[in-house]
Amino acid sequence: MNITTTVLEHIFSTTQLENQRTLFEEDFYDTHHRYFDQIDDDYLLATNMSTADLILKWGFDWPDNYLEIGIEAAKHRCRPYENMNSWKDISYEYLYYFSDSCSCLSSKGFKFFLIAAINIYLLDQKLNMNFIYFFIDRLGRNWEKDKECFSNDQQAFLRKFLQTCFP
Repeated sequence: MNITTTVLEHIFSTTQLENQRTLFEEDFYDTHHRYFDQIDDDYLLATNMSTADLILKWGFDWPDNYLEIGIEAAKHRCRPYENMNSWKDISYEYLYYFSDSCSCLSSKGFKFFLIAAINIYLLDQKLNMNFIYFFIDRLGRNWEKDKECFSNDQQAFLRKFLQTCFP
């Protein structure tokens, strides 16, 4: 089996994110121990912050558009809308900023973002690919738990990918 984006698309099709949390949400959760839709007035009072302060004062190293999305999500106490319908919608920049939070994802959420990370890796290896190591680490540490989300063909692809790209 060749390791190409065409093979990746065939084996993984265009998996949807559905109701799984995003890397962006997990990054916020890592800091605040609650998701955007779990922020309540008691929490804001205890932290002595407004919803905008909650994002801005913590000094998240997020691009401006994600700061805006985070502020809106916190204000409305809802999940952020990131315009990601399938793993093909995930950009390099997104993985660059948020991949360190992949260890917090559910198995299904991890599968969604792992496919995106492999896709970006296969498309352009001239970019800074440090993000992929977070996924490889999670894959190794949680394989027994996560493997239930992958078909036999997908598991074979992942083994071949690791053997070929990260011997």
